[in-house]
Amino acid sequence: MHIYGSKLSPFVMRPVLAARAKGHDLEPEDFDGGIKSDAYRALSPIAKMPLLVDGDFALPESQPITDYLDRKLSGPALAPDDLQAAARMRLIVRIADIYLVPSLTGIFRRAANPDGVPAALAGLADALGYIEHYRDAGDEFVVGAAFTVADATLIPLFFFLDVFNKSLGTGQLIADRPGLAAWWARAKASELGSRCLAEQSAALRAVS
Repeated sequence: MHIYGSKLSPFVMRPVLAARAKGHDLEPEDFDGGIKSDAYRALSPIAKMPLLVDGDFALPESQPITDYLDRKLSGPALAPDDLQAAARMRLIVRIADIYLVPSLTGIFRRAANPDGVPAALAGLADALGYIEHYRDAGDEFVVGAAFTVADATLIPLFFFLDVFNKSLGTGQLIADRPGLAAWWARAKASELGSRCLAEQSAALRAVS
């Protein structure tokens, strides 16, 4: 089984973290020729990362890969047994993908569109507020008492909130939400979280 993509990408690190949480070390690889090559497009015409290749089965997109690994690999399930907790977990993942990620993208593009930064920061604040609302502040993990897909989703995204904190004060957006701030402190100190952040930091230095 192979997963292709960069460790800097939160979309790559989501399924990587999911596999690790289940006790499997899935190491992202570069694709020979790159993701725009004909060989890559033959596996995935979407031509984005990540891409999972399991034998003759090729699967793109972060969340489908994560769901596949949760079913495929041995180890603890990455969704709560409780129906409502599982629904909240999936909702938080959805919030991250459709609210948090586009706002982060606005920050990434600030050099080309500096006028878009205030709206991007407002979008980040909204997204974090939505996540805080749907969490139980007493939960050790994003949802419940065990690592789930929601943790695998948020950890590599929150890395960038720390990265942008010095220039844009994005850390305060987390600090303003005490339950989320407490989760983030625990996540950064955890074995899975600290390893992920160290790998993303190294990948960022490599391209800076």
